[in-house]
Parts: sequence; structure tokens; C-alpha cells
Amino acid sequence: MKQQTNINPLAAFNNEVHRAYFKLLKETEKLIATLQQHELRCTLQQQDNTPISVFSKVHELVSPLLYLSLQCCDGERLSIKFGFEQGGDDYRFSHITAKFLRMLYKCTASENTTVDIEDCIHTDYIIVNCSELYECIEDAHHKLHTFKLIKHRSTATQRKRMLSVA
Repeated sequence: MKQQTNINPLAAFNNEVHRAYFKLLKETEKLIATLQQHELRCTLQQQDNTPISVFSKVHELVSPLLYLSLQCCDGERLSIKFGFEQGGDDYRFSHITAKFLRMLYKCTASENTTVDIEDCIHTDYIIVNCSELYECIEDAHHKLHTFKLIKHRSTATQRKRMLSVA
């Protein structure tokens, strides 16, 4: 872990959390892009460009399978909240949710950041019904969220499978 100098510790922490979150968001969107089902690549996203204030939501991604949010929770400290759809007996998407969790903790690990932000991950509540949350926001025509369809991108394994069939 590298140390930054001449910067307010709170500002350094928030900058690093912000950087890690948007890196994770980009990786999460790439992960969602590998899903073949159109409905699972639909997302609702909320972006707040106003200055960070107590209990403000900076960004939120809601999909039927994954949830990710950057919020100001503890005074002026940024926090990352997350969730994933519980599959019950259906394990079809467990590789996606497991990879998402690994990415979450890798992006915030002290070995990968200039400031120790490992405690920015909040586990006080974890969304486990992402599809219900997505439907609730969609049905309410929530004006704060914007619909974004993530374009499908085949993985190398999916491409190989397609070539072997042809």
C-alpha cells in the first residue's frame, strides 16, 4: 500500500473509494455484458453530480442480478453497498455473482489501493432480491434512474462453443 502525502485523510479516502467504485462499475458492466439473456443486461442507473453530502447517493446500478451503490453514509465518508440475486436451487448465475464478489473485494483490497479503504464496503445490509428491486424501481417510473441496456459481448468460451457447433 502506497501512502499519499499533503492531502486531507478524508479526501484521500474518498478519492480512493470513488476511483475503486468506478473501476468496479466498469468491470461489473463487462460482467453483465457476458449474459446472453436480454432481460439480465437491462440496468437502471442513478448518478448524482451534486457535491457529496451526508446520506447522499453518488451512483447506483440496479440490475436483475447485481446491485452496486456508492453512497455517503458515515458523516462525509464514501461507502460501497452491494447485492446479488440469490439463486436458491438455481445455480445458473452463481459464476457471475461469485466473480462479482471477488471483483468487489479485489478493487478495495489494501494491496490494490493507495489508501486503505477496505472498510468502505458496507455489509450492514446486502440486497439479495435484485430482480424485485429492479422491478419496483421500473414500475414506479422512478425519474432519478436512467435505463441502460448493456450490449452483449461473448466471452472466449461462448465464442469457442459457437464455433464448435458451426
